[in-house]
Amino acid sequence: MVFAAVIANCAGVIPGAFASNTRPSVYEATLEEQGRTTPEISTDEIKSILAKGNAVVFDARPKDEYAMAHIPGSVNLDERQLGRITQTYADRATAMVVYSNGPFCDLARIKSDELVHLGYSKVSRYQLGLPVWRILGYAAETTLQGFRQIFRAGNAVIVDARNRAEYAAGTVPTAQSILAGEASRAKQDRRLRYLDPNTRIVVFANSAREARGVAEEISRNAYPNSSYFDGTYQELKREKFFLERTPSPYFLDGLTR
Repeated sequence: MVFAAVIANCAGVIPGAFASNTRPSVYEATLEEQGRTTPEISTDEIKSILAKGNAVVFDARPKDEYAMAHIPGSVNLDERQLGRITQTYADRATAMVVYSNGPFCDLARIKSDELVHLGYSKVSRYQLGLPVWRILGYAAETTLQGFRQIFRAGNAVIVDARNRAEYAAGTVPTAQSILAGEASRAKQDRRLRYLDPNTRIVVFANSAREARGVAEEISRNAYPNSSYFDGTYQELKREKFFLERTPSPYFLDGLTR
């Protein structure tokens, strides 16, 4: 149901035979697994939970994966943290949501079952996980450690969402300049013209909020593997894992503002 709805949305048309006010949208859908210990929630539900803060959202993936990209507002639940969970959350009635790497990843199921075994009574799963979250146009968040790993791997597109003057004065090596409102145009010029729509893209700016806006705009222009750095450019500079450079004329050519 989820992937059929995603494909229909991408095509821009939902066939009349499938259109019905009684059927859930892709944002309201769940995997609908039978016989599981813990119930599922939809993308709309996890968005509401994160906005209201009325449950703890756990990312069940390894800490390195979490560092590179996770649902904003989630907490990593690796093996060490699971061992301390009863100290951190003493109230067994604490509402909890667990997600991992998508519909077919067992980590969310396993970790949620372990939480139930520890006595927690309000555990649910966002079984669709990070991949579907991103396919639906929501950017992931990248920590400082994750940004460092991505930069050193050298296989991602780095986007500078600060203003043009700041970009021209010095930036992360090879970073492209893409401002709010430019993602669609950047798909047509050299900045986002990549054959693989799953190209990893990470955005930084002078604030996480500014970077998130551009990352989500890029994601909704069919580059779902987008994330944003959860800090500022000054924080990146202080870590000294790259040498700041002025962009070459090739990167500056054709840019306005």
